[in-house]
Amino acid sequence: MLGHSALVGRFSFTLFQFCYTSFMYEIKNVEEKDLSKLAEIMATVFTITDPDKPWDKEFAYKYLEYWFKKQPDMFLVSFDSEGNPVGAMAVNIKPWRTGVRCSDGVVFVDTKYQKQGIARALFKKVIGEAMGKYNAIDFEAVTFAGSEFPLSWYKQIGINPDEHVVLIKGKCADILANLG
Repeated sequence: MLGHSALVGRFSFTLFQFCYTSFMYEIKNVEEKDLSKLAEIMATVFTITDPDKPWDKEFAYKYLEYWFKKQPDMFLVSFDSEGNPVGAMAVNIKPWRTGVRCSDGVVFVDTKYQKQGIARALFKKVIGEAMGKYNAIDFEAVTFAGSEFPLSWYKQIGINPDEHVVLIKGKCADILANLG
């Protein structure tokens, strides 16, 4: 891995490059111009992973735009050697009673580029920056439950289901009606 940084203060990173076999990838902060292509990738990857809950590009774009506006310094994109986006990762930084956490994370890589270390490199970069900039100590996110992957991959890197919490959800209209 090649890291080039301009040290401004204590935690400034400008460029992170890594090489997998003969391919060179670059990781940097997402720019607004990257969102459209990333939305295509995300919609495709999420739909393939959970076909019963398909994503379209329009909603993927809105979701990524949310991350772009909410926590732009923790929204990174990986580019191939020709400058094409191939994957991205974003996390929200939030304080918690036990310390700062990376929360509500999302990571995805174009199917043509999976199993090449891109998600791993994105994770290393995002988690490293979260620890350096915000003293983050934990990572939490929601993942697909209907198949072995990606949960099996998360377990390999030390992210496991939390036995002390359960994800709850409901339709707002139903909740309001039930509240009377």
